[in-house]
Amino acid sequence: MPEPVWAVVVTHNRRALLEQCLAALDAQTRRPDRILVVDNASTDGTFAWLAARGGVEVLALPENRGGA
Repeated sequence: MPEPVWAVVVTHNRRALLEQCLAALDAQTRRPDRILVVDNASTDGTFAWLAARGGVEVLALPENRGGA
């Protein structure tokens, strides 16, 4: 059995780009076993969209802690 593959995506107020990124991950020949989205306190509806979308784990941070 292959090793599990995770994708970690960090975002802050870039919902449209996040939608494209997650669609690309879903379209992979070998989709990641788990997808974690780190939401850096987005105010553009990202958290609600992710909750409705499903299929990903979300770590919602209380403040923007940056991308690194």
